[in-house]
Amino acid sequence: MINSEGAALPQADVAGRHKRLVARTMLISVFTAISRILGYGREALTAALFGDTSAVYDAFVTAWRVPNLFRRLLGEGAVSTSLVREMTKEDHERGNEAGRVLMWETLRLAAWILFSLTVVIMGAVSLMPDTMPFTGWRWLGDDAAAMRELTVQVTPYVIAICLAALAGGALSVRGRFTGTSAGPGVMNVIAILTLLLIGWRFGWQGLGPDDGAAGRERHLDMARWFSWGLLASGVAQLAMLVPELRAAKLLGHFTPSPETRAKAVHVLKTSLPVALGAAVYQINVLVDSFMANNLLEVGGASTYYYANRIQQLPLALVATAATTAVFPAMQALAQKRAFGELRRLHEQTHLGIAFIALPASIGLFLLATPVTTVLLEHGEFSARGVERTADAISMLCIALLPGGAVALVTRAFFALGDYRTPVRVSMAMLVLNVVLNLAFVVGLGMDTGGLALATALVSWLNVLVLLPALQTRLREQEGGDVAGLPELGSRIARMLAAAVASGGAAFGAYRALAEGPDSVTALFVAIACGVGSYIVAAQLLGCPEWLETRARIEGKLRRKLGR
Repeated sequence: MINSEGAALPQADVAGRHKRLVARTMLISVFTAISRILGYGREALTAALFGDTSAVYDAFVTAWRVPNLFRRLLGEGAVSTSLVREMTKEDHERGNEAGRVLMWETLRLAAWILFSLTVVIMGAVSLMPDTMPFTGWRWLGDDAAAMRELTVQVTPYVIAICLAALAGGALSVRGRFTGTSAGPGVMNVIAILTLLLIGWRFGWQGLGPDDGAAGRERHLDMARWFSWGLLASGVAQLAMLVPELRAAKLLGHFTPSPETRAKAVHVLKTSLPVALGAAVYQINVLVDSFMANNLLEVGGASTYYYANRIQQLPLALVATAATTAVFPAMQALAQKRAFGELRRLHEQTHLGIAFIALPASIGLFLLATPVTTVLLEHGEFSARGVERTADAISMLCIALLPGGAVALVTRAFFALGDYRTPVRVSMAMLVLNVVLNLAFVVGLGMDTGGLALATALVSWLNVLVLLPALQTRLREQEGGDVAGLPELGSRIARMLAAAVASGGAAFGAYRALAEGPDSVTALFVAIACGVGSYIVAAQLLGCPEWLETRARIEGKLRRKLGR
């Protein structure tokens, strides 16, 4: 590894940087795990309240995709990535005060853009017809009025959450991740409190989709309350960053120079290619939701949404956390032209993602039905909803590993300043995903599993195209071959063997103990057996990822016991 002057860093500094990256990843992983567990509580409550055959809740989850599209696109994606890159450069070349001023000028410009975008979206959705022109396709679903109203209500979430994501990106440049990582957990706490209030106000069971206009109005009132709670959570996530901004010395008056204004405009302009790449993936998610809402029977959008949410725990626990943690480091290494170190960091992070994603994929595939039953089959949620959700989960499990890999590979391209390659590949994948959705759902008559299978196949193809392209890009930057990690294939093979053993142990334990599909005790024992078996197998097979984790745990315990 080299420093900014091009000199080799001492080995102690390299080890120190690695430890900081590990600690940062673990911190983000802990907060992500808490958030996802809370998220499961949130989804269990919505399932109990709205059930699996509510056209209103189908409209709500589809409407909720709209602000989430722009959150990922503008906040967590394009502009945030561009701001991290330019702020890192500004800090390095002109000092931290210059970076602070650039951050605030970028936030100011982004706020105006977000406000204008929100107004345009709300106006456009309000004027949308119930069916697509010329085709007659019910693109707003079975309850078009609810879809329009709820989309208008939740869209302002874009402003608060995107500004929070941008501020979080700036904080990551200064090495602060706590507030940003805790934000989703805060959102879920507020959502859970809102849902408990809804249950108290409207009752946990009552008029529903089969009760005509009265049941529909009850569900719509509940969805309105939930929307207000989510809007409040966006404001809370932005407000909670203020103490960290103060601690990082990023608050205070700023007077941007014409040069800084130009740089802030440059941040937004250079984010456009990234935005297009991010938009393709997120539009893909939105298209899936619209297709579920229109091509599947009532409840298709809701059950597919629940399947996505359950799949997200292992994906976000490691893939999202690791990608967030290492991107500033990859950016800095690319800035210093340390491409060999960048490749090794990139591959090491992939191995860390695979170490969790492989056993999670196999275990969730084998236990999809009991997991769905325990989490969702309460209140209004029926056994048919469990079947549809589990069907989608079993296919989405196949996308766990490539889903995490694609996010990391894409960030590696961004760190190298290459935005075109991920955009082109993502656009091709978008078209392919739509074609496969139609083939599986319309052509073969598949349900939610058809949409999930299309997502899985496209995810694998995406990463299989991007990885070789990244290696070529790194060789071009270095002017020759860039050495990667040794025994990469062997390490993955050992992980896979341990994951298969883990899945077999978990499934066997569940089958031996379960008295029915809703056996909570059997499920938790099965998960514990799977985790334990994976640790034992990883130890016996000598998986470096486990050996390093074990060494860090033992080191921390020795330090604590030695005090």
